[in-house]
Amino acid sequence: MDMYEETRSKYKPAHISLLLIAESPPPSPRIQSSRQFYYTDRIRRDDRLFTNTIWALYPDTAGLTEEELEAEKQAWLLRLKEDGVYMIEALETSQRHAVTKKQRQQRIHEAMPRLVERVRQLAAKDTKIVLIKSNVFEVATEPLRKAGFTVLNTELVDYPGHFNQRAYREKLAILTAQA
Repeated sequence: MDMYEETRSKYKPAHISLLLIAESPPPSPRIQSSRQFYYTDRIRRDDRLFTNTIWALYPDTAGLTEEELEAEKQAWLLRLKEDGVYMIEALETSQRHAVTKKQRQQRIHEAMPRLVERVRQLAAKDTKIVLIKSNVFEVATEPLRKAGFTVLNTELVDYPGHFNQRAYREKLAILTAQA
């Protein structure tokens, strides 16, 4: 088990009611990245996936800053665990920024049998799934539905990068309110 998977497993709910599936795990923890969802060892600049997920799922946090959420990150991760929310990635290895969309989609396509098996191991009958980022949505939606899973997305839920944070929060909030 790699370091990130070991860290993530500390926050795995006993029963997963909402499974978020992003594209790929973060790079090494020493590399600054907006994909540091489960790392709590230090306050990170631009931990956009984590902070925007908290803002979307917990509307009462709207007035909190990124720094305030990061300062209490472990408590928020424990709350996600308590509330049955868990995040995995379609790919099991980090992707460099230089990898093209076409290459990423091909890698997700090749990883689909393994992803379906991983989701089978995690999901219960009532688990709802939200796919994050165009690569994941475009490639994984139909195979996951055909495997019998409930994918809430009927459209893309943007990755909360520099320009898509608001769209991510709005779409995720709407989908999870329906769940």
